[in-house]
Amino acid sequence: MNRTATLRTSKNAFMLLAGTMTRMIASFVFVIYCSAILGVDGFGIFTIATHYLDLFMSLTAAAVGILLTRDIARWPRHLNQLLGTAVALVCLLAGLSPLIMYGISRMFGYSAETHDAMMIAAMALIPAAIAIVLEAVFVALERAEFVTIGSAIDSIVRIGLGVAVLALGYGLNGLMWSLVVVRVLLCIAYLIMLRRLVVVRLTFHRRRAFRFIRRWRVFAAENWMATIYTNLDVILLSWLSGEHAVGLYSAAWKIVRLGTVVAKSYTTAIYPVMSRMFSQSRDSFDNLYRHTIRIMCTLALPAIAVITVIPDRMIDLIFEPEYAEAAAVLQVLIWVLLIEFLNPFLSHVLFAQGKQERSMIVAAISLSVNLVATYLLIESFGAVGAAAGTILGGFVATCCYLSFANPPQQIMLTAWGVLRVFCAAAGLGLAVANTRDLPWLAIIPLCVVVYTLLLFLVGAVRLDDVRYFKTTFLNRATTP
Repeated sequence: MNRTATLRTSKNAFMLLAGTMTRMIASFVFVIYCSAILGVDGFGIFTIATHYLDLFMSLTAAAVGILLTRDIARWPRHLNQLLGTAVALVCLLAGLSPLIMYGISRMFGYSAETHDAMMIAAMALIPAAIAIVLEAVFVALERAEFVTIGSAIDSIVRIGLGVAVLALGYGLNGLMWSLVVVRVLLCIAYLIMLRRLVVVRLTFHRRRAFRFIRRWRVFAAENWMATIYTNLDVILLSWLSGEHAVGLYSAAWKIVRLGTVVAKSYTTAIYPVMSRMFSQSRDSFDNLYRHTIRIMCTLALPAIAVITVIPDRMIDLIFEPEYAEAAAVLQVLIWVLLIEFLNPFLSHVLFAQGKQERSMIVAAISLSVNLVATYLLIESFGAVGAAAGTILGGFVATCCYLSFANPPQQIMLTAWGVLRVFCAAAGLGLAVANTRDLPWLAIIPLCVVVYTLLLFLVGAVRLDDVRYFKTTFLNRATTP
């Protein structure tokens, strides 16, 4: 890879990350406003409806988008034929999805308000699915800045229109219709931007379309399994415990999701370096693997320690008093942050080693564990049980990833480094527990100072770690 290609790839990854962060931050701000206006039950209904929208958007278009990006990158002259097949496929799947959503709503016995919100959300599926396909085209053409522009348009219009609808008193259904309008506008904006890059004339080639669909089935199987796994908690909770429990659970989950942006950006940045290292030097690959696991734990565990000790203060800081019960959920669910850091990275370790089929096995195992554990725990503990089931399924996946990716000796070396970080985080949690009544402006600098000192004291971080990542990551990432 020459320097120009490296810079282009880095820019592409950065623009995608910027778009993701823009959408995440804007969504978080909007969620806080919605939670205050709608109340716990209304927020629970809103969460269920948007959750099913996101679920079926992924089921209908995510795998198509992944395959389309690869195929256009390989055969750019067939762009219109590939795009025509992809659009036809997602429109077919998105057209059938409302029927499935209707059946789920009736089977789970959702309230009339939840059913109506889900059916309105289903109206956004076709434009939303087409928008995902068009985003895949932009990525394939290495023009991800258009995706960032689309994310900005989506965030600004969705928040502005949503706030206006709620302020004017149109309530939950008005808010859901605003989501439909936003998805239509985003789809139109992407079409206009695409026409600036290429001549769009959708065509259909029967043999090429059938080959595309055959390849898509493999991508779809893995994507659907992973998608169902990540959405299982809210689906089961909404079925077994109702909208109020979902509202509390979602409030806690929104806080946890802020940290997943950091996790995703780290994995995105380190993956190409890791892939090159595996083919060049196994020792360098192993060193990078151990350092990365330790650094990820170093980033995730302090947030986990603090929120585990004072979850009530975090909920009070962000949400209205009626969400106070979400503190117990957050105290358990915050441990998902560590799983969100580790599991995507560990799956990419398998990809770098050429062991993709093992990632599929891990997905199947963790999905099975998550399904059984979450169902049983929700029946006994409600929203807290949903959090515990999610953590259990994720922890099983982490153990499987570690065993598939490393020999026992490597696991022991990694575990010893992680144990040191756990000790530092435990010390931080103890310090915060004894100063929990201090104002936030005092707690934050206290956490930074105490955690930094403890990391060096227990030997979890050393000065040569900084030099290692400077030479290993920065230098190699820019070396042709």
